[in-house]
Amino acid sequence: MNIKKFAAYRAKADVVKIDISAFCAEVAVVASEGDKLYIKHSKNFFPHFAENDGTVTMRQLKGPFWNLKRTTIIVHVPECAVPGMNVNILKGNIKIDGGIYGDVQLGGKQLKAEVYNSTFENLTIKADELDVCADGITVKNLANATAADGRVEFDKTFCKKAECRIKKGNIGLCNSACDFALLNSDEGNIAASMVGAESDYTISLKGAAVSGKNNHSSSGKSIKARAERGSVVLDFSKNSLFDDELGEAQA
Repeated sequence: MNIKKFAAYRAKADVVKIDISAFCAEVAVVASEGDKLYIKHSKNFFPHFAENDGTVTMRQLKGPFWNLKRTTIIVHVPECAVPGMNVNILKGNIKIDGGIYGDVQLGGKQLKAEVYNSTFENLTIKADELDVCADGITVKNLANATAADGRVEFDKTFCKKAECRIKKGNIGLCNSACDFALLNSDEGNIAASMVGAESDYTISLKGAAVSGKNNHSSSGKSIKARAERGSVVLDFSKNSLFDDELGEAQA
């Protein structure tokens, strides 16, 4: 039986920011009932930790065969804390499941990012090759995803502004509510299903094929979607499917 062995780091004081950098890793960020930040990692990972003025920094050192190993990093964030976070990995996965955070940046070259049931001040995801799946998240200000190649899908997302830019790939903003949306794909398709009234938005759509219509509104809300060589589909619903699912679960 293959059992991974782990080592751990415990923060000495309250943490306001987490800064992680690794080459090839699976990073999981989870909410914890503990009162201090706790980071568990595979023993084949050679990290350097530093803690200063509320910031915990973890940097991967180049140990033997560092480029052939994929390590596991599990970050346990106290529920009583609202830290900012920066996670940058050369290649691998980042998963955030639950918790409340400040400004969060996720980055890398080849990155898969999964974000579920979490709240952020701002959320920025950027990579050369990117696969994003976000579901049930709330972002107080900006939710942003940028890539040269890949796929971005935000579902049941509530934010002030959603901004997605991909040179080659598809964008989905489904069953979501935001005051401003800017969606751009040079070679790919865009699908958006917004919660709210179509008449409340100034709408600008551009694509090889378009389902939806432009509109002008004085409310200040806006949606701009451009798929230079693909299709754009935009529709609206009065109620969130999330509310419908919740009602069915309670019935």
